[in-house]
Amino acid sequence: MTVLPGILILLVFLVAAALMFTRRLPALLALPLMAILIGLIVGCSQPVVTLASLKELIFVQILTKGASRMAAAMVTTMFGAILSQVVMRQGIAQQFIRWAAEYAGDRKMLLGLVLFAVVAFNFSALSGLGAVIMLGSLVLPILVSSGFTPLYAATLMLLGIGLGGMFNPANWRFYEELLLLPEDQVKFYAVRVSAVLLAVSLFYLIFEGRRQSKVFAWAAINDEPEVPRVPLAALLTPIVPPALMLLFKWPDIPAFMAAILYGCLTTQPRRLVANVTAAILEGLKDVGPVVALFVGLGMTLNATMDESAKAIMNPFLENVLPSSPVGYVAFFTLLAPLALYRGPLNLYGLGAGFAALMAKSAVLPPLAVMTAFMSVGQMQSVCDPTNTANVWIGQFVQVSPEKILKHTLPYVMAFIFLALAGMVSLGGVLH
Repeated sequence: MTVLPGILILLVFLVAAALMFTRRLPALLALPLMAILIGLIVGCSQPVVTLASLKELIFVQILTKGASRMAAAMVTTMFGAILSQVVMRQGIAQQFIRWAAEYAGDRKMLLGLVLFAVVAFNFSALSGLGAVIMLGSLVLPILVSSGFTPLYAATLMLLGIGLGGMFNPANWRFYEELLLLPEDQVKFYAVRVSAVLLAVSLFYLIFEGRRQSKVFAWAAINDEPEVPRVPLAALLTPIVPPALMLLFKWPDIPAFMAAILYGCLTTQPRRLVANVTAAILEGLKDVGPVVALFVGLGMTLNATMDESAKAIMNPFLENVLPSSPVGYVAFFTLLAPLALYRGPLNLYGLGAGFAALMAKSAVLPPLAVMTAFMSVGQMQSVCDPTNTANVWIGQFVQVSPEKILKHTLPYVMAFIFLALAGMVSLGGVLH
């Protein structure tokens, strides 16, 4: 087999990355287009090429079966979005913020720590821009009016979102579906990687927080109506899914359903039907773009994980991917910025195809691929200027997303290095 098909597939990846980087083509369209082009390259590189074989590969394997490949992750994401609506609509998240502000008072560093913990706790169940806007509208004005700079407040919230996402069952399911890993392994390493992120986040909170000067000039006016206080028991709602999954081995969908019912029953039991219905309708509306992205990801996975595609790309990966512990840590740390702008190390961009190819290669075990992308994923989650969360937060605190990127980059790079080194030396991911 010649190297031409492999070169063409790499060119497709690079062109798609450039189009997404320059915002000329959104990921929703770039991923299906990339899947089709890769399918054409793979199909035409076979010894015998017929119209029937091309139709089978592209129409059936890639477009039809690929569209539903991520079905489990899609459904989990939908239930996560419904739970997000329950937490927001029932005033549970707002109660956390109110208590945090009342408890910390004028103790600045304690306030930052408490609000960081509140954001992380909520985003173990929340997801989507709506949740970012709801929490950010409450958290950011409190932080800035307490004397923290807008840049510090924005970074602290983004770190909290990233940490909470590490415990979000919908994200666990995504890794299980993508890399075909057991649920227990995903949870085990997610907890350990998140411990490193927590340590780096606390270092940031203390180190940068002590350098803050008191600034009281900026504050946002909250025009939202006062939300009634909720019962103490309702505050456990965000932790119900991960608790049921980790402690009692519940599957993710029943765990989400239990949390949705629990949140509604502990707040307004007489309006159970109305509140659950509203949460379903609003949650499904919020998650539409993510589901569409998963459709494109599934198509890309089926294109790149085809046996013929793997035969073409494996020689390239074997020459590029590191196999030694030092090479593994250095490779993914130095190339971590490629997770920005939907790049080749971004699981919600081009990275899904690369991750699948890496996991199927003979160089890195799937567990090492998962740990690498789970660590590098914080580059996209915290730093990426194209994230809707980063754009909204930047606009709200009047700081450009590019400035947030420059400010957060050193801390996230340090986290990635420490997480990868720790998982190699203590976690044994390369064995």
